[in-house]
Amino acid sequence: MPTPALVTNPRSDRELQWLAEVLVREGATTTAALTAALRDRYPRVVVRERSLSHEALAVWYVYREGSWIPSEQS
Repeated sequence: MPTPALVTNPRSDRELQWLAEVLVREGATTTAALTAALRDRYPRVVVRERSLSHEALAVWYVYREGSWIPSEQS
């Protein structure tokens, strides 16, 4: 499986972005696995896969607070 592109929210949380990338590199191969690995640090985290037909690249959305929030609220 190709490495998914990660889109983290809020964008201003660079630690979340870094940690999610590390965990994927270290073997989190499903959204459930990434969610579980992030839960200790981010208890409300939700990871969802974007499903668009004919899209070759996997894109995972990582929502620190469980849903989208504006970066200025982070």
